[in-house]
Amino acid sequence: MLPSTFLLILIGAVAFLMLFILKFKMNPVLAILLVTLPMAILLGNSPTKAIEAINNGFGATLSSIGIVIILGSIIAVIVQDTGAAIPIANFFVKLVHGKNVELGPSMAGYILSIPVFGDITTLLLAPIASNLAQKHKISMAKMAVFICIALNITHCLVPPTPGILAITLQIGADLGKVILFGTVIGLIGFFAVYFLLRNWAGKEMIQPIDEYLDAQEEMSSESNREIAAVSDAVISNLPSTIHSFLPLFLPVVLITVASFIKVALDPNSLSYTIITFLGDRVVALLLGVVAAMTLVIGREEKVKHIAKRHNPKLGENASLLDCIFGEWVTRALHMAVVPLLVTGMGGAFGKVLAAAPAAKDLASIIAGSGIPALVIPWLIAMVMMACLGSMTMAQMTATALVLPLIPSLGLSPLATVLAIGAGAIGPNHVNNSGFWVFSGFYNLNPKQALKYITFPSIVISIVLFVIIFAFNSIGLLG
Repeated sequence: MLPSTFLLILIGAVAFLMLFILKFKMNPVLAILLVTLPMAILLGNSPTKAIEAINNGFGATLSSIGIVIILGSIIAVIVQDTGAAIPIANFFVKLVHGKNVELGPSMAGYILSIPVFGDITTLLLAPIASNLAQKHKISMAKMAVFICIALNITHCLVPPTPGILAITLQIGADLGKVILFGTVIGLIGFFAVYFLLRNWAGKEMIQPIDEYLDAQEEMSSESNREIAAVSDAVISNLPSTIHSFLPLFLPVVLITVASFIKVALDPNSLSYTIITFLGDRVVALLLGVVAAMTLVIGREEKVKHIAKRHNPKLGENASLLDCIFGEWVTRALHMAVVPLLVTGMGGAFGKVLAAAPAAKDLASIIAGSGIPALVIPWLIAMVMMACLGSMTMAQMTATALVLPLIPSLGLSPLATVLAIGAGAIGPNHVNNSGFWVFSGFYNLNPKQALKYITFPSIVISIVLFVIIFAFNSIGLLG
């Protein structure tokens, strides 16, 4: 098959994906399957081989990230129900001393979006941002720009978020290094864009949603809280700041530290075995779940009340264990199903593309085009995001196309993963469900959403790429 034919098939597959998802409102899982099967056949597989390739790609992807996504979902539910997001946001609000308060919920979003899915983070932070915007006379546009940028940075650059985790494992990059450099580069990029756009973002005054402002404020003089209690998850008796951070930071620290320390240890030593075990992504996330469950201590009645509100079937006599190990885990599994299936099916789509012989021929042509090597994975991911409207799908598809290129481009796995992650952040526009979720919570009409979500997403993607390019040029990502 000629590379041009392969490219036409790919373009057709992307076009049909957009048609199914945008026009026919089809669930992405089914849409990807309906596109991947004929695409696999057109790429030279028999119908039987096509099904086999899809099953293998789907299974391989889920086997590498499935448990991690489930554990991350459990942490997300616990953070939501215990109100742990509030002390985290309060910490950052107090850190800026009442100036540039939009940085408070933005930095909270940066942290929370590492283990917690974007839509949940958006939901947790919207009431906080709305009350701060009213109190400090800040436009919701300014809140929206920087909260959206912050949570999307870690969503696309810092595992264990599903997309970046999956492509890290597929490309073979060191997970700890992806976490470390993704976090550092993301922070540099965020503040660079903040200083670029902060005056522009606040020019148009957009008011918060009224329902977020009707809630009773609940202040604590002891902790000098500045944020209103505005939802079931945000009620009295909140965890301490350190306790709230613990379930989020513990897995990240374990994975990152293990990645660097084990290099200096004897592989046959007990120390190496212990460090490798604790730094395993599943073990680290499991310890994060254990740490999250300690947030229940001293909040037993609150947890039972919220669990029963979510699941009335629990009944008045439901025990705390029913709520913790039953309702929490069940709700987390429901939350994890769609990301699991979309990521798995995206992996199947990517595996089918990567296995096509013509993909390597196309890779050779691109590699010889004279385009700077690092631009290619970033640009492909950006184009896929614009077409597919899913950051996870953009990352998975771009990885499939880039994998054959890596040897000829001379890129390290780490640099490739980060470039793809940066590209998948933008442009975030109308074909992304998160675009509508976010604009709804932050009171933006479609025109304002394109201005304050889509444009900044393109800017941050470019800025992050420039930083990654600079880091790679001086040998930090080798």
